[in-house]
Amino acid sequence: MSQPPHPPVAPAGAYAQPGPYAPAAPYAAAGVAPAGAPVGAPGPQQAAPTQVAFPGQVQLPPQPQFTPTPQQAAQVQRGSLASGFPRYVPPPPSPVNRTGLYVGILVCVLTLLFAVVGFVLVA
Repeated sequence: MSQPPHPPVAPAGAYAQPGPYAPAAPYAAAGVAPAGAPVGAPGPQQAAPTQVAFPGQVQLPPQPQFTPTPQQAAQVQRGSLASGFPRYVPPPPSPVNRTGLYVGILVCVLTLLFAVVGFVLVA
C-alpha cells in the first residue's frame, strides 16, 4: 500500500522559515553542468561586447593590465623611430619660468618695507 505524498518539513525552532522548505540547489562550478543535466546542455551565455566600433574607427590593440617585469620588457622588440625627416632637429627646451620667484621676492620685500615704515610711524 503506497503512502500519500507529504510536503517537505520545515525546520522547527526560532529560525523556522515560513512556507514549505526547499533545499538549495547543489553548487556547481561555472561552465560545469550540474549532475543529472543532459550532456549537450548549453553553458552560460557569453557577455555582449561593451564597446561598439563605428565605421572607419581604428581598433587599438589591448593595453597590458600590469607593468611587465624587466625580463618581459627585454623581450619586447623595439621598432625604429619615425622616419621621413632625417634632418629634423627638435627645438631647444623652454627657459625656466621664474615668474613665481620674482613675485614672491617682491611680496616679501614690500611686506618688510611696510612693516618698517609702519613701525617708524608708530614710534
